[in-house]
Amino acid sequence: MNKIFKSVLIGAGAAAMAFLGSGAATAATPTPEIIGGTKAPATPWEVQLTFELNGDQYGCTGEAISASWVLTAQHCVDGISWMDVYYSNSTSNPGTPVAADQVYGSPYGDVALVHLSSSHALSSYPTLASSYTPTSGDAGTIMGYGLRANGVEPTGLYQASVQVLGSSTDAYNGKAVHVQGVSGASNHGDSGGPLIVGGKIVGVCSTGDVADPGSDTHAGSNYANLTDSRSWIKTKSGV
Repeated sequence: MNKIFKSVLIGAGAAAMAFLGSGAATAATPTPEIIGGTKAPATPWEVQLTFELNGDQYGCTGEAISASWVLTAQHCVDGISWMDVYYSNSTSNPGTPVAADQVYGSPYGDVALVHLSSSHALSSYPTLASSYTPTSGDAGTIMGYGLRANGVEPTGLYQASVQVLGSSTDAYNGKAVHVQGVSGASNHGDSGGPLIVGGKIVGVCSTGDVADPGSDTHAGSNYANLTDSRSWIKTKSGV
């Protein structure tokens, strides 16, 4: 059964993330950055999210899509008390956070939007696909701040290449893209991180095929497909 990959933050500046394993269909519970892969180049729009849920602090990955809005996974915002957004790719020196003042979950799957209490403008933002049909063999790139192989804490933002296997289901029973790691795989803490195909974000990290992928760079995971939520994202955020 697929598992959500979300980890308790261990200390100040720690960026352990969420990530669901097979079959989970409820809000995230504690479980593990990308296994393998490579350190990502500077990516200002790839943000770190920290939040409180049931008295514990957790982290997820998010994408700034405008000066006021961040895209992530719904299980990263469901039931939280507060959320801070860090605009740094460094997990040891994340900088000063911007507080979120509203979070919204999509009615169509494990997709969410975070609204900032004060705007934070960037020079550019990623492109969201208008739709995507999972096609076996498509090449993709994933990014995130989750744990490294065997639960080692990250030192920053990592990325890896993956291959699309086909369609699957996300943590909220929405449509998902099933991927398999090529140079690396997602792990706890990569929840909400992007799946990029053809230069556009087509999904966000929802669940993993196993609860603990260990050091398996070819582990499978499921990225909530943005297609059904695309109109909702546009209506809510203007993006």
